[in-house]
Amino acid sequence: MLGWNVDLALDVGSCSTRIYQRGLGIVLAEPSAVALSASGHEVLAAGTEASLMADQSPTDARVVFPIRAGVVADHRAAAQMIRHLIRRVLGRRCLFMPRGVGALATGATPVERAALRSSLQSAGVRRVRLADRTLAGAIGAGVAPNDSSARLIVSIGGAITEFGVVSSGRLLWGHSIRFGGRDLDEAIRKMMRNRYGVSLAPATAEQMKLRVGAVIPQMARGRVLVSGGEVYGELFRNLQITLDGIPDLLGRALSPIVNEIHWRIAEARAEERAAIQANGILLLGGTALLQGLPQLMRERLGVPVVRAREPVHAVAIGLGAVVQDISKLSEDGYRYGAATY
Repeated sequence: MLGWNVDLALDVGSCSTRIYQRGLGIVLAEPSAVALSASGHEVLAAGTEASLMADQSPTDARVVFPIRAGVVADHRAAAQMIRHLIRRVLGRRCLFMPRGVGALATGATPVERAALRSSLQSAGVRRVRLADRTLAGAIGAGVAPNDSSARLIVSIGGAITEFGVVSSGRLLWGHSIRFGGRDLDEAIRKMMRNRYGVSLAPATAEQMKLRVGAVIPQMARGRVLVSGGEVYGELFRNLQITLDGIPDLLGRALSPIVNEIHWRIAEARAEERAAIQANGILLLGGTALLQGLPQLMRERLGVPVVRAREPVHAVAIGLGAVVQDISKLSEDGYRYGAATY
């Protein structure tokens, strides 16, 4: 494919990177990882392959996860990763690098905004535009830009939770906290250490979470076999763990998110608070797939809560919609609707 008029939307997150190509949809969804040579000048792998290399601990490679808490932590590695993934999508015959829209973390500082733009440009993306991730998620979840109803969008990612109120295609306000799916994995690891004296690998804890898949005890039954090393020893143990207690553990571990949202709703203006209570919360992100999460949040917050149709890909889909007509995106990336320039 020739890259003369190729437009891409890039959702580069802490855990995963998703690329949406105009006319084709989501063409890549892989871990945000890059494996570099010892010198750091050569990219050995990116995405899934690089992430697997991190578990293998090769001596001739350094695996970097350049995005932390939703923002660029390693500019050079981020640019190398993005460039490699784009080339994989477009192929070697691409003559010109694409135009692109990137997802900007909600609540990002000017420095963090500049870092993302610089990383995309260094990766070869031309005419870089940035769109707020919460706004993009709302669009991708089906909230029309001309819908004047104020909705609270909550996106629970792997390392960060972003939320904000969207109305008429505009982000009215937004915030983020450094808490996400990985913190739930860590809660499982802590429980296993304290209760069973077993240290689980992060990937094993994540698989346990996915196996349980719920935050309400009645939704998880049965047992699961897990393997881990002894905390105070070198033995490797296999254990049969009853699943019933894990959902309650996950529900309690989600308290920082629920408490922050509760406080933000209480601090909102009276008309916004009334709109949120009427229109409710729209859940996005991989953690939104946990069964019973909308019900749990509804009970704790006292407002309607629904899960987006495609919570994992909503941001990338929303960015893809923006790519269809970039002229409707404001320069600051917080509004999408009528042509802005």
